Amino acid sequence: MIRVFFILLIFSGSCFAQDSTRFDKLIPRTALKFTPFTLINFYSSLELSFEQKIAKRFTAQIGYGYVFNFRRRGDPEFENMRGAKVKLEIRYYLLPSERYTLSNYIALGVYRNGVDFDRETPQQECYDLSCTNTFTRYYNYKVQYREHGLTLKYGFVKHFRKSIFIDFNTGWSFRFIDYDKPTLSQAFNGFGFEESFIDLSPKEEDWFTLTPLVCLRIGYRFR
Repeated sequence: MIRVFFILLIFSGSCFAQDSTRFDKLIPRTALKFTPFTLINFYSSLELSFEQKIAKRFTAQIGYGYVFNFRRRGDPEFENMRGAKVKLEIRYYLLPSERYTLSNYIALGVYRNGVDFDRETPQQECYDLSCTNTFTRYYNYKVQYREHGLTLKYGFVKHFRKSIFIDFNTGWSFRFIDYDKPTLSQAFNGFGFEESFIDLSPKEEDWFTLTPLVCLRIGYRFR
C-alpha cells in the first residue's frame, strides 16, 4: 500500500498539466471544513478541519473533534461520553480534471482519539457453587478508550462555487486501540444475554486492525 502511494506520487509529477495557473487555483490556500457524519459515529463528535497550502502542490490539514453524548444520549450502557479526536494530514494534489472543477489528491495522515465514558453492563451470576440459583448484577464503571493510527487515502475536491466545495476521500486506516476497563467477576455461561443481530458497540479489548474508511467534508475557501 505504501509503495502504491509513492508510485502515484512520481507518476503525477511526470504528467503535470501545462495550464498550471488554473490548476493552482483549485488547491485550497486556506480552507475550513465541517464533517457532518461524525455526529452519528458511535463516539459522536463535532469535527472541524483546517487546511493550509504549504508548497506548490502540498497542503497540510489539521482536524479537531469534540466528543460528546449525542448519538448515545439516554443509553444507560454508554453514558457521559467526553473526549477529543485530533488528526494531522499531508496532501499532495494530482492532475486536475478537464473542466477544472475537480482536483484529486493522495494523503498520508496520523490521528489520536481519546474518549472517556461511564459504562453499565448486566451479568448473570450464581448464588452458590452449584449455580442452582442465579441473579442479575449490574456493573457500573468508567472506561478509557484510546486509539491512534495511520491513514492512507485517495480523494477529490469538487468545487461548486468560488468558495464552496465538498471534500470526499476513501482509503485505509491502521488502527491501534487501547480499551481500559476494570476486570469483572466471572459470569455464568448458562444464561447469557443475547446480543442483537447488528451490534454497533465497540470491541471492548485492546487490539490492532486494518479497516477501510470513507469521509465527506463540506468546505469553505477563504482565498
